[in-house]
Amino acid sequence: MRENGTYSGLLIGRNTPRIWSLPKGHVEADETIEQAAVREVHEETAVQATIVSKLSDIRYWFYSRDVKHSKIVHFFLMRYVTGKPKPQEGEVDETAWAKLDEMPEIMTHRNERRLIEMARTIVAENPAGDLGF
Repeated sequence: MRENGTYSGLLIGRNTPRIWSLPKGHVEADETIEQAAVREVHEETAVQATIVSKLSDIRYWFYSRDVKHSKIVHFFLMRYVTGKPKPQEGEVDETAWAKLDEMPEIMTHRNERRLIEMARTIVAENPAGDLGF
């Protein structure tokens, strides 16, 4: 979101102590990664957004029932369209807008902080109108 020349990002919070991260999820069989990204943001936050540009992918490993799994998450810079942030019941504990410049200090995961730096570079190097803001 852009307000008074300041860009903001939408974060989701889970667990206690709070883990702050970007919305993300899985791709359904009948959708593209872009469609999944827009859907997941809406499901987890009740905010409708459109994609401005691709940021990057993050690959990580996790264990579930003693089995090691690999996961790739695709991240996009998005533009707010409409909606008031509301956490998805049973999935997200809290949603919050944060100033883009302050997000790296708030976010829990280093890889996602790197994505915010990419987003900051994109908005700094491009006129707001070119990005649809």
